[in-house]
Amino acid sequence: MEGQYVGIDLGGTNIRLGLVNKDGKVTDLTYLSTKEYSSWDGLLTELTSIIKGIKADRIKAVGIALAGGVLISKGVMSYSPHIEWLNGVPVTKSLEDSINLPVWMDNDANAITYGEWIYGAGKGFSSIICLTLGSGVGGGIIINRNLYRGEDGLGGEIGHMCVQPDGRACRCGKRGCLEAYSSGSALSKIYRESKQNRELNYQLNPVQIYEKAIAGEKLARDVFDTFGEHLGIAIANLVNVFSIHHYIITGGVSRAWELFFDSLENALEANLFNPHKGRVKVFKGQLGDKAGVMGIARMAKDYLKSKIQ
Repeated sequence: MEGQYVGIDLGGTNIRLGLVNKDGKVTDLTYLSTKEYSSWDGLLTELTSIIKGIKADRIKAVGIALAGGVLISKGVMSYSPHIEWLNGVPVTKSLEDSINLPVWMDNDANAITYGEWIYGAGKGFSSIICLTLGSGVGGGIIINRNLYRGEDGLGGEIGHMCVQPDGRACRCGKRGCLEAYSSGSALSKIYRESKQNRELNYQLNPVQIYEKAIAGEKLARDVFDTFGEHLGIAIANLVNVFSIHHYIITGGVSRAWELFFDSLENALEANLFNPHKGRVKVFKGQLGDKAGVMGIARMAKDYLKSKIQ
């Protein structure tokens, strides 16, 4: 029997761990809350226990995807605005030592992109760009069947592309980032900061805003229009730079597709260089919240076979 691989998707809010076979089928799926942990040592103990407890023959390797910038060659998390206690931690070596298996570490958006490319909405395309919409905005880029990382492994930080000069403040310290307009946290902030809600100190999460928009509330629908407009501007910029025509949108906020896609499409077409007009396709991801687990497990498999580096 061909070996199986463990995938760990460590996000800013949730942690998912599962066993993935050669066809991408996920079993033994475990969910944890990132907020329950305040140090890598505590989480490492829990992950080790779960992996050793999986009743599976021939686990060949483990992949772990992290929310933030990772230095793959060093196996270290360089910067995570969402999980600050991971910054500077030698994740790869400490996990390898604890479970006695090879470990591949990567960025979570890269893992989701890889999963969608191999098993999901990107299957069959040689080049895709994937945007992950959650509490923040991540991105992954496949060019000619290779994951693009940039010179130092930190490529693909699409959420920190400027889409509005001198615009809204982002958690990274800059202004006008895509993440400040087209993420779950941005939805809540923009809605709350409207005049009437600021006066009432009114706070809703993205699901509640979605429900109000579906019910017809104008403010909620306007917030989703703003969300989609800036996403369309960002995709147009990516098309104009890379000449890649297939885009995948994933993450929890993508479930509100019908509320933001029209404004996305309008802004996209309005900002494209003329030769690209009418050629760009934007797809909704197919793998749901298993994309990161599936992608990072496949990365671990391909790492052992020296297909990625």
